[in-house]
Amino acid sequence: MPKNRKEIEDKILMQEELGEEEDYEEYARRRDAREGIKRRNAMQAREEEQRQTREYEKIRDRKAEESLKREQEKRIRRYDKRKKRSHPFLRFAVIFLILVLAAAGGGILYLRSLLHTVNSVELEESLQSSIHAKVREDEVMKNYQNIALFGVDSREQDLADGNNRSDTIMICSINKKTGETKLVSVYRDTLLDIGGGEFRKCNAAYAYGGPRQAIAMLNANLDMNITDFVTVGFEGLADTIDALGGIDLEITEEEMEYMNSYMEDMYYELGTEYEELTEPGMQHLSGIQATAYCRIRYTAGDDFKRAERQRTVLSLTMDKAKRANPIQLISAVNKVLGRMSTSLDTWELMKFILAARAMDITESSGFPTEEDRTFATVNGESCVIPYYLTTNVKNLHNTLFGQADYEPSETVEENNDIINSYVQ
Repeated sequence: MPKNRKEIEDKILMQEELGEEEDYEEYARRRDAREGIKRRNAMQAREEEQRQTREYEKIRDRKAEESLKREQEKRIRRYDKRKKRSHPFLRFAVIFLILVLAAAGGGILYLRSLLHTVNSVELEESLQSSIHAKVREDEVMKNYQNIALFGVDSREQDLADGNNRSDTIMICSINKKTGETKLVSVYRDTLLDIGGGEFRKCNAAYAYGGPRQAIAMLNANLDMNITDFVTVGFEGLADTIDALGGIDLEITEEEMEYMNSYMEDMYYELGTEYEELTEPGMQHLSGIQATAYCRIRYTAGDDFKRAERQRTVLSLTMDKAKRANPIQLISAVNKVLGRMSTSLDTWELMKFILAARAMDITESSGFPTEEDRTFATVNGESCVIPYYLTTNVKNLHNTLFGQADYEPSETVEENNDIINSYVQ
């Protein structure tokens, strides 16, 4: 500001008398001038304060980055020292011993000891009431083991508790004789009876009553006989994929941008280090990158496409497990066990891990189907409507169990009528 203007403004601000009362125009002019100068000075003061705040934040962030870099350099130096101290023959001996133990069955004993670290939840008896009598007596369904798979956004690892909406809901159906495995995503925004006649988005069931209520919801609405579940958080999926050596996926430019954004979020939420993707195309993804891919829901296809991405990542991860050597497999198991909650007991988990090489995913789909769904706002929430629920349940049983002539239970019929009333 020019010096003479500053002097003029200071003089105006220091004036005590604004003029004679009868000279109103002069009075108003001086009053407005003083108020304008005060507002401008206040605005300049705020701008200066904001500028100083930005400078402080830049300095703070730079110091934080420098501190992080120094810490990383320290870890690298410590790792290099340990590597130098580790004799090559000793490393070879350890690896050889693990392979021998695995081949001789000792690996199984070690695996069994790891399984005792799982967060185990017993549910079977409490879920029997949610299974319709018609379903319990179904001879075809007795040939399959159906497991609910849940993925939750849990920072505290309270995986089996409520207060976690399940971002991922899948039914994994395994043919007991052939090992043939099928995956069906139940879209999280699907309007269903989550318990007690309350119709809401189905992912709310997990938030209200954990896996017990979420499984009961699947049984009652879809004529299922599920009594077992596996729940995994973000970190569990990422660590498992890393232990298996990553997965290969074709990534579009739009997906790449969302993945980088999600990875940044997870860095701040969980402290997970990541590497940004710089170009689209075929990529070898780390665990955190693959997890970010699973979270994308804002491209074409919305949540339906996200559920497809989740099934794709799960299928590729199972393929890597089938080809994994004993060391990789034990490492993967060790990584995920502390970050999962399940109703499967030790021997059942061992059976699945050891049988992984023989399991083939032959079907991957979603519920409700594109041909038999619509959308509606229910209780202020935008929901996916299985229109009709009975048709979708028939299609589900045909997909999972080859029951082309399946007739839904009266519970499904009743829920069908209530759900359809929201769109009529």
